[in-house]
Amino acid sequence: MLRRYTLLRTAGQDGTPDQIPTTQPPGTVITHLVGGCPQRFELTDAPLGDGTYAAEPLDYL
Repeated sequence: MLRRYTLLRTAGQDGTPDQIPTTQPPGTVITHLVGGCPQRFELTDAPLGDGTYAAEPLDYL
C-alpha cells in the first residue's frame, strides 16, 4: 500500500517538512538527503494530522 510519510525535523525550500511516498512497511529504515547529507529515518505507523505518517529521524544531532 502506498503511504506518504513526513520526515520529521526536516524543512524543504518552502519551509515545510519533506514528504515522501513509499510502499515500504512501517519499521523500515530509509536514507534521505537532508541539506546534502544522508540521514536515516524509520518509517512509523503513527498518523499525523495532515493524513501522512511520521518518519522519525535516527541520525538527528
